[in-house]
Amino acid sequence: MTVPKEGHRERLRTRYLQGGIRGFSDRDALELLLTYAVPRRDTRKMAHLLLEKFGTLHGVLSQPPAMLQTVPGIGPAAGVLLNLVTAVSSRALRPEKGARIIDSPEKVREYLQVTLGTQRREKLMALLLDSSNRLIAECVLEYGTVDRASVHPRNLLEKVIATGATAVILVHNHPGGAMKASQEDINLTRRLSELGRSLGFRVLDHMIVADGETLSLREEGLFT
Repeated sequence: MTVPKEGHRERLRTRYLQGGIRGFSDRDALELLLTYAVPRRDTRKMAHLLLEKFGTLHGVLSQPPAMLQTVPGIGPAAGVLLNLVTAVSSRALRPEKGARIIDSPEKVREYLQVTLGTQRREKLMALLLDSSNRLIAECVLEYGTVDRASVHPRNLLEKVIATGATAVILVHNHPGGAMKASQEDINLTRRLSELGRSLGFRVLDHMIVADGETLSLREEGLFT
């Protein structure tokens, strides 16, 4: 039995708490997950074997527990945990009965004033809609003072694929800041809009919320 080096698990958890999943490889993510089901064993090798057998992180997490347990070191607890990640995520992201309809700029503004208007921490997020303009999910792409150039399209694409969304509204807030779109905001919007056109979803708008007001980049003619 290989025992993990002292403090390694805690360092993984600290990395996640400080920076989230960004910067983690697929193997790092699996390794951290497995620490919650496999005590006192080195989970890095298990993560490597899982990816080697099933190809990708998605491939691993979509396997039934019995199949996961064919990998050395993966017991019943670990098999259930890994399978549960996708099952719980799918349920959480599924549109709820009576979900909010967002089909006009006024409804977007009304929703954002409630959800972002009083927050003091800057964040960039996406509202994910289905073909009937129902709000499927709200997901955060970046926290804090956001360098728009660092936002990787994969962050959004993964959420779109997971929810089956057909349209996206990008949103960020300027707590105490100016009601103005930066060139980085504009470039990011155009980049993600082009991505959407090539992959079958639409970026409807990018909204900025500041001091009780909302600015629409589409209404300002800043992207098409």
